[in-house]
Amino acid sequence: MPLRADALTTNGLRVTSLETVDGPMLSAFSDRGLVALERGDDLAAFSAALDRRFGSRRPVASDARRKGAEGGLARQLDEYYAGERRRFDVALDLDDLARFNRRTLLAACDIPYGETATYGELAAQLGHPGAARAVGNALSRCPISIVVPCHRVVRAADGLSGWGRNLAEKRRLLALERRAVAASTARGA
Repeated sequence: MPLRADALTTNGLRVTSLETVDGPMLSAFSDRGLVALERGDDLAAFSAALDRRFGSRRPVASDARRKGAEGGLARQLDEYYAGERRRFDVALDLDDLARFNRRTLLAACDIPYGETATYGELAAQLGHPGAARAVGNALSRCPISIVVPCHRVVRAADGLSGWGRNLAEKRRLLALERRAVAASTARGA
């Protein structure tokens, strides 16, 4: 579902503090969609990082639970953490990313909930076999983790590897998804 233009600031980024069942998060939306999502509540540091990333597109702070895109994202995150949401329904704005990085993040969105793919599999899917390291680099710089499920990409040899954020979080998200899949399978069987 596309974001409503009237819910956004068109002359900059809307920076929002979100309270989720899994703790505070910060989001930033452009007039085209979500550009950044990160765990925490340091609005000043988040805004400064956005300012470095976007230059003249200045962040604009807004209310956390206002009607529109931000509230919808907070609800969807809560549903995800409850094991009820398998795919996010929020427009993404990845236009500032390099083409390969953008394609990599969008390909990661196609990995089914509760499953994993290797860096090499994703590279091959993108038409660049042998570019597993480049895929890993793109994923490690993902500005919209969780919504873009970078945690679902693993190493071929021994599974989990260092994630751009933190390996314990990667394990936790994969375990959350696998439990939700097992629970829904048990209910449906």
